[in-house]
Amino acid sequence: MDSYDKITWLYWEAGGSMNRKVFTIWIGVIILFFVLFPDHVCEGAKAGLVLWFNTVLPALLPFMILSTFMIRQNITGSVSRIVYPLFHRVMGLSKEGCYPAVIGMLSGYPVGAKTAAQLYQQGRISRQEAQYVLTFCNNASPMFLLEYIGVKCMGLPNPFLLLSAMYLSAYLNAMLYRRGRCFEEQPHPVLQKWEGENKIVSLDQSILDAFVTVTKVGGYIILFTILAKLIEDMLPVSALMKYIGIGILEITTGGNMISGLGIDPVARNTIIVGLCAFGGFSSVAQTASVLSDTDLSIGTYLAAKISQTAIIVFLAILYIWICSLV
Repeated sequence: MDSYDKITWLYWEAGGSMNRKVFTIWIGVIILFFVLFPDHVCEGAKAGLVLWFNTVLPALLPFMILSTFMIRQNITGSVSRIVYPLFHRVMGLSKEGCYPAVIGMLSGYPVGAKTAAQLYQQGRISRQEAQYVLTFCNNASPMFLLEYIGVKCMGLPNPFLLLSAMYLSAYLNAMLYRRGRCFEEQPHPVLQKWEGENKIVSLDQSILDAFVTVTKVGGYIILFTILAKLIEDMLPVSALMKYIGIGILEITTGGNMISGLGIDPVARNTIIVGLCAFGGFSSVAQTASVLSDTDLSIGTYLAAKISQTAIIVFLAILYIWICSLV
């Protein structure tokens, strides 16, 4: 090891040690708040549990079971073949890479990321393609955007406008990360242990895997809802800053709170749109969980969500400006 490598190694060791210390301090502070304010913690936990059980569980579980079953039975190609001509030409995806793009459009966090990770682990898509797909396949579910955000929070007469803007921002954002590449099929995919597996066995394992994942998602939602409750009740800042902070943590709670603010509706809806594109750190944690068994970078994913947020806010401002000219 030369002197430069030694300096680099010492730098990362020192940085890692410092990060662990900061992380430990933060955990200690959070535990202290949990002990000192048990009522707020219980209220936040109840709200998170209700949100997970009534909204997230029925929306995600069927997609997770179906997607995992199709991957285990090696029948994702049927979906991929339909969209491949368009997605390959426009997005540069391989045939297998089209599947997580489609399932991500139809479901919500973190199904798109989980599907991309599964295909990468199977060797059906490369690491580069899996990382690229993550930049646009992981968004809020269509029903959540249409019904909850579009109608309830934003009061839009045509909530499909929000859905279209979300997809457009995701695909424009993908162009920043594509860099002109066109991905091709992997020549020697890795055969998994369930190759030729019985359909009932595949279904049983898919159900089990889906419940494990959706339970993890519920845990993250509950934890971040507790933090949002503590911020709501204790942070001594303006309501707008407080609710934006909550939205950055967990979009469902934050979107509902921001919708009740007495500010200009255009500014209010622009903030909500931006938070929806980011998805909140709760969705980032959920995505990190499903990527934990791979070497895919959560940092690159987080950077992509931030750039998508900037793109959709720009689109919202542009739309408002165009409407003002008409």
